[in-house]
Amino acid sequence: MREIIITSLIFVVLFMAGTGSVLAQDQDEVIALSEPVVVTDHYKVYGGEMGEVTGVTELKKAESVYFENREMYDLFFEGVLTEVCQTRGCNFYLDDGESQVRVRFLDYGFFIPTDSNGKKTVVRGDFVQKEDEETGEPFVEILSTAIKIYN
Repeated sequence: MREIIITSLIFVVLFMAGTGSVLAQDQDEVIALSEPVVVTDHYKVYGGEMGEVTGVTELKKAESVYFENREMYDLFFEGVLTEVCQTRGCNFYLDDGESQVRVRFLDYGFFIPTDSNGKKTVVRGDFVQKEDEETGEPFVEILSTAIKIYN
């Protein structure tokens, strides 16, 4: 039995090394696990319906209002994509020039291309409260339902 386990482990290690697994992935490779739902000459939309962008909300103002009444739903935020997850494009930070907030995707229902850093975007989503694992301090992040990324 022990020999079978050792042989299996060796096979898995050799297989992963030969296939260019995520662990051995080239840093310049672009990963795009989701197709855009809308494509134009100027932008791509990922996730669900973006709808008409009405009343872009400032991150700093929205965060303070959220902590006061905790009723921040279906908002639009505008800024620049920073720190896009390079493993699969599953989250990023949105920077509007004054504030920065982490953005995740509702139920991990979609992802963005890993080469999206520095691009202007509009995010549709809701604030959700989280707790820092190390300090226990509360913070908010955006749970996005749709993202428009400009070319």
